[in-house]
Amino acid sequence: MKTQNNITKVVAAILAGTLLAGCAGTPRNDTGDGYGMFYDGESTATYATAFPVGTPEEAYRNGDMSLRSGDADRALFEYIRGLRLAKEPSPDALYRIGYIHHKRENYRLADLAYRWVLEMAPNHAQAGTGLGEVLLQKRQYKAAEEQLRAVTIAHGQAPWRAYNALGIIADMNGNAEQAEQYYQKALSINPESAVVLNNLGYSRYLFGNWAGANEALQSALQADPSYELAWRNLGLVHARQGDYGYALEALGRNGQPAEALNDVGFVSMMSGDYDQALTFFEEAMRLSPAYYVTASENASNVRRMLERRGGIGL
Repeated sequence: MKTQNNITKVVAAILAGTLLAGCAGTPRNDTGDGYGMFYDGESTATYATAFPVGTPEEAYRNGDMSLRSGDADRALFEYIRGLRLAKEPSPDALYRIGYIHHKRENYRLADLAYRWVLEMAPNHAQAGTGLGEVLLQKRQYKAAEEQLRAVTIAHGQAPWRAYNALGIIADMNGNAEQAEQYYQKALSINPESAVVLNNLGYSRYLFGNWAGANEALQSALQADPSYELAWRNLGLVHARQGDYGYALEALGRNGQPAEALNDVGFVSMMSGDYDQALTFFEEAMRLSPAYYVTASENASNVRRMLERRGGIGL
């Protein structure tokens, strides 16, 4: 009974601290123990015939196997029934629950799970990093930076995702040197991360280092040839360098040539290549009515710039 009271107090404190309220937050399958709020998968009736487990650890192992196989709903079910069997909640099981919701972009429940872990295990590096990422994705930038910095200070070498997220924040703050340092730190831990290499490449692109951006993005694609975001960013780099043919090829991989033309046109417009930009926008309008309005507005902007420059007559 004492353990149950402690769990209830912790949940109540976290709920109050994160201001979770309203009918949208009403949990399904909640038995009053605080765990049911985390289940948002298929009805638990789906697992009514599941073999009983004798210990929390057995349920956690089942959850891990389900998570590895891609069955996140079953993993949630197993972690929750393990927690209900346990005398004390498992920080790692709660972290994995948070991770599942994080991957699903269910930031409210991910935030709640991570905070609960940190109430029990303040130095849980993965939960601390996850909470920082959630805060970043919720656009709470100052809180995210404070949370992530605390993780790096506490652990010396934090999870690579903490440094990656701090790099993104540094980019948003316009601090190219600091962003580079954070991404390099992340790569020292996870050298073949396509995510970090892509972010490093885009960071360099933002600050005008075309050669460095190209190098990082090529490395990202070596690590993951199907990483479409890296292809897109590589296309932007080549467009900025005036290599429009390669840019259109890279940006058009998604099967949307009008979108690629509009994007390359926008980059060439920002680079001052107005004649080429106008050509791209007009071709985008011709190919796709869906892009007509956007490309037409961009084309009108280019025409005004050309008129001011004296490039076209009235």
